[in-house]
Amino acid sequence: MVKCQTPVKKESKTWTKYIPTNSRSYLDWYFCDRKSGDYPLRDVSGQGKMEPHYEDGTFNACASCNQRYLNKAKKNGERYVFFFTEYKGQNKVLKKRFGRKYCITGYFEIGKTKNVNWGYAIQSKKTCFYSMKDSYPLEKILMERELRHPRYARKHLSVEDTEKILKHFSGKKNRVLDYIRETKTLYL
Repeated sequence: MVKCQTPVKKESKTWTKYIPTNSRSYLDWYFCDRKSGDYPLRDVSGQGKMEPHYEDGTFNACASCNQRYLNKAKKNGERYVFFFTEYKGQNKVLKKRFGRKYCITGYFEIGKTKNVNWGYAIQSKKTCFYSMKDSYPLEKILMERELRHPRYARKHLSVEDTEKILKHFSGKKNRVLDYIRETKTLYL
């Protein structure tokens, strides 16, 4: 398992239970590793990215990522964080089909929070990541102008959009263990 290497100066030692007040969600971008094969892994081999940390179901525990939007999600009582990327891996079939599309590839259902040096982190009570073939295209929920630069598109999704995404993933195989295995291979 790839472990977080975080300083512990101001970090809380314990996680606090998080109780969402609605079923809305937060949408976050991650860089896809160019050495990825079957799954769109975060960029561990190129940029050493540690987030989203699907190995232990945490986000922002290893490094500060989009703290402003995560704070708003917590303040708004949102239930999920969806992660999206553009496939940049080595699988030619996947690259041809998904290389120019932004797709949601996984999500965390927020279960706990804790203070860290740069703000706060979340821990998932349900971690799900999927194959590119099972991913959810952002074009189904974002407007055309937002798709030009999805990293900078709206970050907070309605209950209706959240339900559409969750319905899409229901019945699809959770591949988080495959992500962890392939990430470990790339990281070593």
